[in-house]
Amino acid sequence: MVTKYKYLLFIICGALLLMFDAVFNGFPIVYSDTATYLSSGFELETPFDRPITYGLFLRLSSLNGISFYATIFFQAMITSFLIFELTKLFIKQKTEMYGLVITAFLSFFTGLSWTVCQLIPDIFTAITLLSLVLILFGRFSFKKNLPFFILFFISAAMHMSHLLLFSLLLLSLIIFRKKILPIGVYKYRNADLSFLFILTLVTILTMGSALSKSRHVFFMGAMVEHGILKSYLEDNCNEAPYKLCAYKDSLPRYAYQFIWEKDNSPLYKMGTWESVKPEFNAIIKATLTQPRYIGMHLTASVKASVDQLSRFRINDGNASFLKGSTLYERIEKYSPGSISSYAKSKQNTGRIQFTNTWNSIFTVVIVLCTFLLLIFLIALRKMISAEHINMILILLFAIILNAWDCGTFANAIDRLGCKMIWLIPMCVLLMLPHLKNTFGQRSALQSEDTD
Repeated sequence: MVTKYKYLLFIICGALLLMFDAVFNGFPIVYSDTATYLSSGFELETPFDRPITYGLFLRLSSLNGISFYATIFFQAMITSFLIFELTKLFIKQKTEMYGLVITAFLSFFTGLSWTVCQLIPDIFTAITLLSLVLILFGRFSFKKNLPFFILFFISAAMHMSHLLLFSLLLLSLIIFRKKILPIGVYKYRNADLSFLFILTLVTILTMGSALSKSRHVFFMGAMVEHGILKSYLEDNCNEAPYKLCAYKDSLPRYAYQFIWEKDNSPLYKMGTWESVKPEFNAIIKATLTQPRYIGMHLTASVKASVDQLSRFRINDGNASFLKGSTLYERIEKYSPGSISSYAKSKQNTGRIQFTNTWNSIFTVVIVLCTFLLLIFLIALRKMISAEHINMILILLFAIILNAWDCGTFANAIDRLGCKMIWLIPMCVLLMLPHLKNTFGQRSALQSEDTD
């Protein structure tokens, strides 16, 4: 029991480290979408463009609006717990201390703390992924795995992008399971893979309505940003009477402008998200069935994926939401006790320019760790077990898949890269003890030979 309490204490310490950005800011970090999540959770209404899951989590974890620091603590505790559990799979000695070192490094030298401290569901993409890896490689009993299955399902249901992301990831693992999963547990993990895939599909129950109402708008926004819509309209407006033809020369540059800027976007000049659905779907179908536009989609997808992989700065879209804004009004309504600290936070008083310096540091760390990880995987792979290599390859594949998913079907922005890129430094830190032990053993053998 003492060992369990000690382990829990380390996890709590890790969580407190991950809460640094919220404490430093004077309030959890907020985003424009936070307003929608608050409304959905406290009004118990499913938004038309996202599932209700995270809204409910906000309400429950904040103790019905008593404190949003409690929400950040829950997010930090889950993240800290998963990092410690993964550390236990990689190293056998001094797990608690090394897990705390990893968590501290990730909190201060990557954007992980910022992601954990935001009142949006971004951190749950990595939580879903780490839960999946622990289920497949942990060699746990079903009883020990059950919390991970529950965590996987709830986290996967937090955001609409997770349905495609984890369906494709799990399909890939199912296809290559003989090469990826540990030989000793391969036959037992077939059922786990199938169950995880079913759980991923079941999340559509929480987001099916939102997907039906919004996917045509999000994909059209991506087509705007990729330049595909403009090319299609220029080629076809003389023959097809699309309403969008009136705006083909004034389309916005970015997807978020097309989707969210109500004063300038053609979307809102044409009508509602529902009313434009037939025309949008007709255009989308045409571009996905004609060779010329299929090629444009493929080229744009590759470019957007690469672009997304290079974007991972913090403070992306974290503006000041002052009195009179929707977010301010909803925090005041649902958590009146928090409004004072919210109004005085560094974010709301324009005092978060320091993030430019942090972003420079984060960029150096990510570039250096990516370089080191490639060296480890290519030149030093024989020093690391195949099982650990496979875990890292799954994490890297998920990072790439996330970049493809976000870049292709939404838009390439820093926030969507930041939520996953910290996994690269984590992988490097998890591999270091193996290299140290290997070099130490070689040195010992050489000493014995010399003697």
